[in-house]
Amino acid sequence: MALHREAIVDAAFELLADGGLDAITARALAARLGVRAGALYYHLPDMAALRDEMATRVVRRVLQRVGEAAGSDWATLLRTAAAGTRDTLLGYRDGAMLVAGTRLLDDEALRSLEVPLAALVAAGFAPLDAQRALATVNAYVVGFVIEEQERRDPVRGAAYTAEHRRARLDPDAQPLSHALSDEVVALPEEAFTWGVEAIVAGIGARRGG
Repeated sequence: MALHREAIVDAAFELLADGGLDAITARALAARLGVRAGALYYHLPDMAALRDEMATRVVRRVLQRVGEAAGSDWATLLRTAAAGTRDTLLGYRDGAMLVAGTRLLDDEALRSLEVPLAALVAAGFAPLDAQRALATVNAYVVGFVIEEQERRDPVRGAAYTAEHRRARLDPDAQPLSHALSDEVVALPEEAFTWGVEAIVAGIGARRGG
């Protein structure tokens, strides 16, 4: 099979599933594809470009789900965007870390951002506020999922338990932190929803002002 960009990205996702972001190296990719490492650079200039390609695939799915919610009221749109983004990122090992700080390469996907922006403007947001509302929700979700995936990682998360955290705290001197250790370590679904609702309420207050 001839080597091409899509095949490299496919192989990178296989490595991601097997070992996370740290497993994606030029040497590992070349071995997976049965080529020399130098052959990869005819198709992608560097590993940062590969990460942009991978992230673009993920973000396409995110934006599709956001666009589907654009017919809802503005608060439902933001809640749906948050939930859909989280679900999509959790579908990939290290998915949130993968997309953080990357560039969206797909012009069609980039243009699709106009749909939720226009929906928020139609609901009474100034254009800049609409952009900041979407960006704030996205930043919260990516950060939350990074923490979730760190906790769930079979290697990195194994040592971070509520019991270990409590052992480092004095229940008399730090009673609140001690009592909340399960919440801090587990990051339950309710914690995510609480954060989304706090953000939506804050955005709504600014819109009302």
